[in-house]
Amino acid sequence: MITRKMIMMIVLLLSLSGICAADTGTSLCKEEFSFEQAKAGVSPMILYTGVTTTQLTMRSGPDKNSEGLGTVKEKEVVQIFGFDQVWLFCWREDVGAYYLGRHNVVEITPVNDSVPAYGVIRNRYVARTSKATKLYGAPSTTSEVLFEIPADIRFSFWSMVDGWAIVPYRRLVGYIHVTDLKDLEPVAPSVDYARNGDVISVFTTFYSTKDTELNIGRMENIRVGCAYIAKDYKPGEKFDFNSIAGPYRISRGYLPSPVLVDGETVAGYGGGTCQVSTTLYNALLQLGKGINIIYRRPHGPGGASYAPHGVDAAVGASNLNLIFENAFPFSLQIDPTANCGVLCICLRKV
Repeated sequence: MITRKMIMMIVLLLSLSGICAADTGTSLCKEEFSFEQAKAGVSPMILYTGVTTTQLTMRSGPDKNSEGLGTVKEKEVVQIFGFDQVWLFCWREDVGAYYLGRHNVVEITPVNDSVPAYGVIRNRYVARTSKATKLYGAPSTTSEVLFEIPADIRFSFWSMVDGWAIVPYRRLVGYIHVTDLKDLEPVAPSVDYARNGDVISVFTTFYSTKDTELNIGRMENIRVGCAYIAKDYKPGEKFDFNSIAGPYRISRGYLPSPVLVDGETVAGYGGGTCQVSTTLYNALLQLGKGINIIYRRPHGPGGASYAPHGVDAAVGASNLNLIFENAFPFSLQIDPTANCGVLCICLRKV
């Protein structure tokens, strides 16, 4: 008899092969979309449209120095069939597939209701570090170290290839060797499949651990913000980040720290809570129709650098908030952890 646990292990084993990852994550992301179809010169399934912010060169590869294939005009509508951490995969009949930088295209909208929300590649696993380890810039211990992670820190990642866990890191992709992992938990393949307590979505962001007064305040604010939102939310219940985690005052446990306002960094109380709301927002985006996003605002044109461009969620003012409704027929548990520069938010079915 095939048990549910056996099925989860089969899903895990299948993820260990068949995907080729590049340093920017482009090759892995291509697997998510109809890139092979586009490569063959056949029109791929267009998922989104967007509007350019300026005149742009259509690049032949995910590199600003790659060959130019022509230009698109300012405020031109472009067709998008995929994306990675930095680039949009676009299509034009007279050109074929080409690349544009994510930061140069706005108003990115799904072409219909059946298309998932733009901006996030699904994180499929949660694990903890079994020992102090390094997040490398390529699948090699001789490559650049992007981040150092102590033992017993929880994080999520896309997939595993040739013994490496592939981890979205800021607007890049990092690698951790699977021998440095423990407590590996696959994300449920669907909400209907999930049982009580299962992780149905997860996202991780990284933050500085510098020992400066303002950054110490920011780290504490991230921890405090996580503590306020960590609870179960019933079917039909609305989540209002500012109402739940705010007001952002010293009496609520918040400390002075850098705050990003319209792309500018200023000092204020509660800095760091935007990273909590952004991490939560990215986890919510992976759930689809079970979550109704009622209100969300980005930080500004550049967004927040700790998340992929276009998917940040600013909080802290009347016009900066994250509000959503749990439209699932079950309670949704927000399960966050923030330790040693790693903020991981799991969403569980309860």
